[in-house]
Amino acid sequence: MARPPKFDWERIRAEYEAGASQSELSRKHGASRAAIQKHIEAEGWAQDVEPVLQRKVAEKVAGIVAGCNPEKRADALDAAAQRRADVELRHQVEWDEHKALIDKALANKDFEAAKLAKITAETLKIRQEAERKAWRIDLAQPPAAMSVTVSNLTNIASPDEVRRILAADKGGALPL
Repeated sequence: MARPPKFDWERIRAEYEAGASQSELSRKHGASRAAIQKHIEAEGWAQDVEPVLQRKVAEKVAGIVAGCNPEKRADALDAAAQRRADVELRHQVEWDEHKALIDKALANKDFEAAKLAKITAETLKIRQEAERKAWRIDLAQPPAAMSVTVSNLTNIASPDEVRRILAADKGGALPL
């Protein structure tokens, strides 16, 4: 039994995604239209430019080159995952540092330090949201929103009171 001919499916995919028709590809590369159609369906080939660009950019950012061997691909994916994990770990450390700042301000009933803590929290939030977007971290899950308002600034809540209030809010209303 004769072995089926080998086709350069990466090249066929690239040409298809660049706009070539299945008939053109079949004539040029010798693969049947049915075989090309099977690859299109199985691998999600698209002639819409945007998904192709997104895939290509993701491959370049992750250091993955089409057609590279599986070991190189696995190493590149592992390195990309480590870079994202490093960003997430840094974000956690930054919030731990902010927690210490706000705990100290509340414990000392230091209004100016509390204002600084609020400003740093807003700054951290803005920067980290932008980084998460740039690194494509948690794109499918929008962060839960929570707002705490201090209306009586002469009587600042203690860190324990703030923890109690935050712990009480598990998706429900905060106690008044």
